[in-house]
Amino acid sequence: MTVTHEETFAATVQDFVRFTEPELDLEDICLEVYAGSAEVSRAIARRVRHASAVDTRAEVLLEGKRAADRDALTNVTFLVGPAERLPHLDRTFTLLLCRDALGSAADPAAVVGELVRVSRPGAGIVLADAGLGVAALVALLEAAGADVKRTNDAGYVCAAAP
Repeated sequence: MTVTHEETFAATVQDFVRFTEPELDLEDICLEVYAGSAEVSRAIARRVRHASAVDTRAEVLLEGKRAADRDALTNVTFLVGPAERLPHLDRTFTLLLCRDALGSAADPAAVVGELVRVSRPGAGIVLADAGLGVAALVALLEAAGADVKRTNDAGYVCAAAP
């Protein structure tokens, strides 16, 4: 049996969602940065109050918007912008997500700093980046003042915002 790229990608999204599950709450206001077509935001949309997907590529976000519309997901918004300079007020979100993108960021520390800035105290911050690895993600979160709660061998890290 041949596994397609799409099937592999969908499986990694589901793995990330499973790792995120202990943090999910129906009252969460979620932010996904480097969201692409917001696969993660769309996967958790029915389990949170609201999800915002941010990416610099409008055309990819538009694909996600079309998919959200097709699936009747009315609580996901799509924003074009850089993760290093989020257009949100301090202490806005209760759950923050970034999957497999920090390693390609020009300044991963700035991205993590922004995630912490827009998180409410105690908010869950879930990062994954197999290229950077767990140790680097933990170091970035701790440098930003977050308290790392759990990790796994797949390169996923969950922390609580200060």
